[in-house]
Amino acid sequence: MEKTKAKTFAILVPVPERHLISGLDAITNQLDDDSIDTQPTLALGSSDFEVFGQADERRKHRLVDVYIYASQTDNPPLNPEATWKATYLKQVHSRRGRYPGKAIHRPASTATDKPTWAIFWLLTDLEKLKTPLPIGKMRGIGKKSDFPPRFLPEGAVLIEHPN
Repeated sequence: MEKTKAKTFAILVPVPERHLISGLDAITNQLDDDSIDTQPTLALGSSDFEVFGQADERRKHRLVDVYIYASQTDNPPLNPEATWKATYLKQVHSRRGRYPGKAIHRPASTATDKPTWAIFWLLTDLEKLKTPLPIGKMRGIGKKSDFPPRFLPEGAVLIEHPN
């Protein structure tokens, strides 16, 4: 059964650019592995369990769009943009800060990360956007105005769906 997507909200999250690029390789490795018969999934670490918990409550078993700000880049734009998009599936609790699932779901670039994550959020359909979305044109859930033009997300935040 195909799940529908939440249309009223999405998640905006910063992810180091190297993990996004490495994540594409992890997806390719999963596609090439004949023993995996599920949709390629990435697991990224976060300490924002409250934000992902709010997303889980709001979505009512629907899938959720995730807009990703590629952080830690060589040339950050003056006005930050979401340059990647994915589909959020769910969160899983870490085991002593580490991902409890299969290593094939983690970008290789995360191998040297310290095991400090509270949760791992699972995503599919990672893609680079053809047209980046200015974060200054996005609005946090329950806010009366858009983010400032130079707003840099420091963690996951729920936003009104940019449609």
